[in-house]
Amino acid sequence: MQAGIAASALWYRWRGNRVGLRTPARGFVIAGVVLIELALLASIIGGHTGYALPGDLTIRGTFPLVLIAVPLWVLACAERSTALAVIVAICTGLALLASLYNVENIFFRLGWNPSSFGWRLTGLPNVALPALLLLLAGAGAWLVPRLRWRSRRPASA
Repeated sequence: MQAGIAASALWYRWRGNRVGLRTPARGFVIAGVVLIELALLASIIGGHTGYALPGDLTIRGTFPLVLIAVPLWVLACAERSTALAVIVAICTGLALLASLYNVENIFFRLGWNPSSFGWRLTGLPNVALPALLLLLAGAGAWLVPRLRWRSRRPASA
């Protein structure tokens, strides 16, 4: 997760140099690293003292998705981006949903009856919703400037 935060910070620095307007990414990096370290420390200390993170958030193993949302909030504030804030709000909601509810139950109710091999994949819907949102948002962020550039380009004779 720390590698993802570092890669994001490097990308924003590269983009800022290319565009000529650099957003300070220091808060994003610090928030991400500190939060990850605190969560790891809480889980280590909690394992020895009996006081750990709330079981409802950690029992499904999707709590790191909630941790990913916090530095993204810092980044949305640093960028002053309403679009990113909306995406992060939806991502936070999906991460909390995945941490507090077995999303695979919805698929079971829709008729998904996994075979003996498929039972190993039943946790996939919990991770797939937030991940799919972030992948689609990233693809949209990549595609929109290219479409705008193409529409402003003069037609060749």
